[in-house]
Order: sequence, then C-alpha cells, then structure tokens
Amino acid sequence: MLTYAKWLWRYYCGHKRALIFLLTFTPVAAALAVVQPLFLKNVFDLLGNGAVKPTGLPWLTAWIDQLAQGRIGAYVIMMIVFGFVGMAAYTLTVGHRAYLNIRFEWEFRQRAFSGVLDKGPDFFNRFNTGDLVTRMTDDVGEKMAWFSCSGIFRFYEALVIIVFSLIMMISLNPALTIWIVCTLPLLVFVYIKSSTLMNRRYDFLQKKISAVNDTMEACFSGIRVVKAYCREGDQKKRFGNVADNRQGAEIAAVKTGAVIESLWMYIWQFGTVIVLVAGGWYVIGGSLSIGEFVAFNSYVMFLMYPMFDVGNFLVRGMRAAVSIKRLMELEDHPPMIAAEDDKRPIPVTPHGRVEFEKVHFRLPGMERDILTDLNFVVEPGKRVALVGRVGSGKSWAVRLIPRLVDPTTGRIMLDGRDLREYDLADLRRHIGYVPQDPILFSDTIENNIRFHREGISQETLDWGIDVAQLREDLAVFPEGLNTRIGVRGMSISGGQKQRLALARALVGKPKILILDDCTSALDASTEAGLWDSLHEVMPDLTCFIITHRPATLEKVDEVVVLDEGRIVERGGHIELILKDGVYCRLYHRIMLQEAVGGAA
Repeated sequence: MLTYAKWLWRYYCGHKRALIFLLTFTPVAAALAVVQPLFLKNVFDLLGNGAVKPTGLPWLTAWIDQLAQGRIGAYVIMMIVFGFVGMAAYTLTVGHRAYLNIRFEWEFRQRAFSGVLDKGPDFFNRFNTGDLVTRMTDDVGEKMAWFSCSGIFRFYEALVIIVFSLIMMISLNPALTIWIVCTLPLLVFVYIKSSTLMNRRYDFLQKKISAVNDTMEACFSGIRVVKAYCREGDQKKRFGNVADNRQGAEIAAVKTGAVIESLWMYIWQFGTVIVLVAGGWYVIGGSLSIGEFVAFNSYVMFLMYPMFDVGNFLVRGMRAAVSIKRLMELEDHPPMIAAEDDKRPIPVTPHGRVEFEKVHFRLPGMERDILTDLNFVVEPGKRVALVGRVGSGKSWAVRLIPRLVDPTTGRIMLDGRDLREYDLADLRRHIGYVPQDPILFSDTIENNIRFHREGISQETLDWGIDVAQLREDLAVFPEGLNTRIGVRGMSISGGQKQRLALARALVGKPKILILDDCTSALDASTEAGLWDSLHEVMPDLTCFIITHRPATLEKVDEVVVLDEGRIVERGGHIELILKDGVYCRLYHRIMLQEAVGGAA
C-alpha cells in the first residue's frame, strides 16, 4: 500500500493548496457536527432534572454553559447556528473533493497516454489495444478517479468523526464506551480476511473487461474480413462468450463487495443494541442521565455512516489498488528509445550519408538476433533497395534509422556521427517514413497530410500531393482536401492510402526517405511516375526502399539482400543478376509471379 500511496502523492504535490484546505477544514466540519449532541444532552438534562450534568471535558462544558447561560432556547439556537456553519464547511470540503476527483482523472489519463506514446514495439507486443483502452478508461474513470480524492478524504473525515465521537462518548460514560468498542476486533478480522479475496476478484474482473474491449477492437478493425468470410455469427458468439465472462466477474465482485460492506456496517449496528440495553440499565441505576443517554445514542448514530465510509474505503481501495497496479505496469515498462536532453541538433542542411557499422538487433526477451552484423554505407542522394524473404529483417533495419528502435550492439551514423548523439525530435524531422501499412486517422485528407506539423505552407502541401501522384484522386473526392476519411482510411482504396501516406512524408521536406513496401498497391504507371517525380524534384534525397517490384529494383543504385537478418549479397541490379545468386533467384521468382498474375 505504501507503493500506491507514493504513486498518488506525485499528483497531490501539484495541488498543495487544495490538499491543505481539505486537511484543515475536514476536522473543522467534523468538530462542528460532533459538538451538537452536547447541546441536545443539555436540553434533555434541563427538561428532566432542571440542571445540566457536566461531562468529562470540563473546559468544553464550561464554554457551552457560558454561551447558553443555562437557557433551553439558547441551546436550540446554538444547535441551529452550529448546524448551518458546519453545513457550509462541509459543502466547501465536498466541492474541493469533487474538483480534485475530476482533475486527477484527467491527469491520470493524460500521463498514462503520454507514457504509452513513448514506448517501443516490445510494449505493444505485450499490451494489446483493448487492454490499453481498458486501463486508460475503466481503470482510471471507474476505479481510481473517485477514490483518489473523495474516497481517501471521506475515510479521513470518517476517522476524525470516529475519534471525536469516541472522545465525547468517553467523557460521557467510559464504561458504556467500552461496550461499543468491543466490536472493533471483529471489524479488523473481517478486513484481514476480505482484503486478499477482494484483490483477486477485482484483478480478475479488470482482465475480463480488457478481453471484451480486445474482442470489439479486433472485430471492428477487421470488419471487412469478417464480412468477406461470412463470420458474423462466429464473432457474435465470441463476443457473447467474453461478455458472459465479464458479467460473471462483475457479479462475483459486486457480491463480494456487498457482503463485506454489509458485514462492516451491520457489525457496528450492534452498537445501537448495546446502547439501548446497557444504556437503559445505567439510566435505571442512576449512573447515566436521560440527556447523556440521548447524546450517547446520537454519537452511536454518528459512528454508523463513518464506519460505512471506512468499509467503503477498504472495498473501493482494493479496486483502486488493482487499477493503480495496472497503470504502474504501463509506467514500469521501460521505453526502448528515450528522448534525452542536451543532445546535438541536426545541421540545417544534413548531407544524408548513412552508415551501418556492425549493427546487431534483438527485441528484449528474445534469444536470437533479428539483425546480425549489418555493415554498409549509403551515400547522399543514393537509392538503396532492401530485399529478402518474409522475416529476413528488412523492416527492422529501416526502423533503426529514425530510431524507432536502437541497435543492441553496433551503431548507425548520419554524416559521420552516431544517431544517438543527435536530438531525437530533430533527427526525425529530417526523415520521412512511410510504413508498410499506411496508418491514417479519422480526419480530413489535408489534416492527415499535415499531421499537426507547423510551417507547412499551401505551396509545399500542393507540391507533396503532386509528387505523391495524389492530384488526380483529389478530383474524385467529394470535398477535395476537406474530405473526411474513416478510421484507418477505410473509405479510400489501398493505393490512395499509400499515396496519401507518401504525401505526408514528403511535405516535411526530408533528407532521408524510408519507403517500407509502400507502393505495393500502386499500378506500374503510377509507381513509375512517382520515381520520376522524386528523382526530378529531390535529386539529393537519400532513399531506403523495401520492395519486390521488378521495375523499382531495376532503377535503384544498390540492392542489399538480407536473409535471416544477415547481408548475403550487395550490388547493382545487373551485377547481382549476373552473379546468379540469392537475388537472381528471388528476382526471377517475382517476375514469374507477376507474369502469372498478369495472365490471370
């Protein structure tokens, strides 16, 4: 629990004024409420005996008597005044708690989301999309937001009221107070027995909620495939199963929580019975006045709702602890690449010379390298194609250049300096990256190209569209650049997605361009026009291309052939064909596939 408290303290440090206010005014509001049964006691004492019986707190008795002067009406007025003042103080504390609840929810979610954006590929292999959505919505909003302030300070308020009430009860009759307190060991036993069970229940529940979100995300993302294979029935059945599992977990958690809360509250209701039996006996014996009996019964009622808050704190605290643990798991996963301060800025006009020097790479937890001993140099303005079988490491090799991941050993140099010596954001501003699967967002075409980058003029935007061969497609879109496309670009074709993603990379005027098999959906004439435009407008652009298109391979300056993460051949297209090695066999197979596809 200390670990979770430290985790929350980071957020409280940013709201010290509100924290001080709550720490100060909560006891004030509690004291104003707890003192009122004394006024009631004095009224009943005056009505029954004609005199006020003093309590075990003489200074408090003297102060109240001095204000009321023994008049019943004065005690009633004091009850009303103290009640209004206490209500005002309580309203202020509740308002501050509500504000911090909402504020903390926003800060929890923002910090978690920002942290996720900094993680590497290994993180997203471990945590799938549905699970991340659950952690940043249900865990934060449903489980943590209320508990982070209201839950904690209602517990604090409950403890203050319990302590103040017990002090007042002891001052009235210590023997009767002992009868009330004898239920405490039973409460401690209930808490110890329930804490482990609640932890297991809520951890299991959160996993089932994540499973529901995972199922929905996978189904909606792959809806075209689901419909193409008529698997709607299977998806409904699958969703029904995970929904039933979540329902069972929810019911089990609610049942357990209800039983524990009920036990916690009803145990304290024995106190009322004790007061009625033992207190009545003391009144009959003359050791307890009617006023003390009424006040004592009021204090037992004062303890009821605070004890309910204590039980609620324990139950909701277990749920919040599970959710905090799940967010801490995200935070504790180290990023593969961390932006560091005081790094060297990229020159205004970098040359674009890229050198791989004894580069090895493997993902954390893997036993074998994905890339092994890569050594090659790409001079400024050259176009290099990386080819190889599926799984040969081509995509991982180009991801090292914008430092989406870093080499396990070895280094990659830009213009003679290790990439890790440069400022990360500055480095990536000079690199255009078009992944194999173009990622588009539910926004306008223009916003997808600009991608919230400042300094991109309309002229540059038009230039990028022309070079990416997207101009003709804009004419058929209903609103041109302002046309909104669906999530992941579902409303446009594969070729249009690739050209749009290419335009996004080009408008940043990169010095290094990485194209990860991003022209596979383009027809031959469009791709030929693309390479002609690129060579014409950006002759000094260093370009890394992953492709299996023969027309593209024939135009590059050099081909690097990878097999199981190693470079097995290097050279120009003609040179490698004459060599009659791995590349030659791969090239002829590609040509055969295209011929068969064309004939079909």
